[in-house]
Amino acid sequence: MASNENLNEFTLAKSWRWVPLVGWTAAGLLLFASWLWPVTREAWDVFDAWVFHAMNGTVASSDIWATIWALTGGQRFDTFSTLMIFAIYLYHIGSGDFARFRHGLAFGLMTAVLLLVIVALQYQIIAFPRLSPSRVLDGFHSIKDIIPWSAAKEGSDRSFPAGHATVTMILAVLWWRGFNWRFGLVGVALAFFLALPPIAAGAHWASDAVIGGGAVTFITFAIIVGTPLPWYIYRAALKPTDRALSFWVRFADRLSPEGHDNVNPTRQVLRGMCIGAADLVPGVSGGTMALILGIYKRLIGAIASFDKDLLGLLRQRQVLAAARHVDMLFLGTIGVGVLLSLIIFSRIIPLSMMVTNLPEITFGFFFGLIAASIVGLLSHVHAKGATSIFWIGLGVVFGLLAAILVPVRTPDASWFIFLCGMIAAAAMLVPGVSGSFVLLILGKYTDAIEALGKLDFSFIAPLAAGVVTGALLFSRAISWLLDRFYRQTLLTVIGILGGSLLAVWPFKHRHYETIGAKVQLIKADPYLPAHLDMTVFFTIAAIGAGIFLYRFLDRLAQHTDAEEN
Repeated sequence: MASNENLNEFTLAKSWRWVPLVGWTAAGLLLFASWLWPVTREAWDVFDAWVFHAMNGTVASSDIWATIWALTGGQRFDTFSTLMIFAIYLYHIGSGDFARFRHGLAFGLMTAVLLLVIVALQYQIIAFPRLSPSRVLDGFHSIKDIIPWSAAKEGSDRSFPAGHATVTMILAVLWWRGFNWRFGLVGVALAFFLALPPIAAGAHWASDAVIGGGAVTFITFAIIVGTPLPWYIYRAALKPTDRALSFWVRFADRLSPEGHDNVNPTRQVLRGMCIGAADLVPGVSGGTMALILGIYKRLIGAIASFDKDLLGLLRQRQVLAAARHVDMLFLGTIGVGVLLSLIIFSRIIPLSMMVTNLPEITFGFFFGLIAASIVGLLSHVHAKGATSIFWIGLGVVFGLLAAILVPVRTPDASWFIFLCGMIAAAAMLVPGVSGSFVLLILGKYTDAIEALGKLDFSFIAPLAAGVVTGALLFSRAISWLLDRFYRQTLLTVIGILGGSLLAVWPFKHRHYETIGAKVQLIKADPYLPAHLDMTVFFTIAAIGAGIFLYRFLDRLAQHTDAEEN
């Protein structure tokens, strides 16, 4: 395998450069000294108090802000943010050519080594006992007083330095130098926004991040631009990377059907994560996400390939041919992404919690995503004439019927859970029809999310069996429709998406009742907000974020295989 790195993106120092080494190291030491010197320390203390009161004051100013800080201030969100950073990194290295993917893997190994060493040294050298602002300053607003379920960290006896801020700031520098300035800016934005929750909660001072993280980041930058040490680590990381990639290429070639490319698995894993996240939200369809991502037809075809031909190949012990027949490598990587989403959004940051505590923002995000996808799909189909209007109108009717259905009380027996899984699977495969919404209608959505979070296999097993059975049964019908009536089917799906916008309309008066010791949504009446408040502002911002995500996903879909177009 070739070993040429992309020199246009790769800018680590390959020899000792004393001027930048001494200069950036001095900058880091001076920044840290400004916190120790009494004259400048007084200015930092004023800055700390101002930032703390401004950020922590938002807790008392709005329940929306308090809920946001409650969700983002705990260990669960720390885990989620780590996975999010990893997903962004995978997207970047997987969205280019194979050379970038190879470079990205080796660079990731180098980054992991540097971070482990630097963070360990940081805590050994510059860690100081320091009480957090919540334990020092007056006027502290506790998030738990407003949001009782909050697990946000609100105090610390050793707040200096801010470890998470240090890691994200170093990542931003490494991304900037190892790839390009645009990706570096993404890292800067992440470092800024991820530093805010602990400051708002009162667990960290602003200077914990600016001084503690900033000084270490300057010194790290000095090492990157002034010494060849990161370059040596990178070169060493290329050897195991090349061996792993050589094995993967041979493996992918043997398992991939003719005409399909599975060499870069990161794209499919990320697509699977998007599909899995969509399937967990009532009113949002995993099929819709697959359609947006440009893999819907291939996904349906792969599921429909579990047929008698597969059984014949297995009886003849032609395992590789059987794997190629069902496009197993494609399904496997998509499945890994779906599984990751199920774990993340049921155990780490439960979407059911988001839907319950921030319904306007959560549904506003998906409203923007689906609305943008409708516009995008219409531009691809070029719908014109009365026939197109008829099929779109038919889809709108179906979408509206699904949107106005009301959740009902249903049995808890295993046979009914299996039936729910079958029906939900059929809904998941059809763009615009939400499997989670079907579970909500059947009264099993909350049970399903809780079972996933607690790993309750007495519920998960029959539900999963029903999902698999339903996917195998209904995928053939959908595949048949796509093969023979592709345009009509797609136009109907666009109509269903339009009708389903009512289901995810963010502004609703939601009515809950306790049924069998469980709080369940009984009715949701849509309304138009009469004035602009914080809830409306954040919801509009969420709609904009959904539209932006569609543009991002549409760009990802443009990299899909030619036969998916």
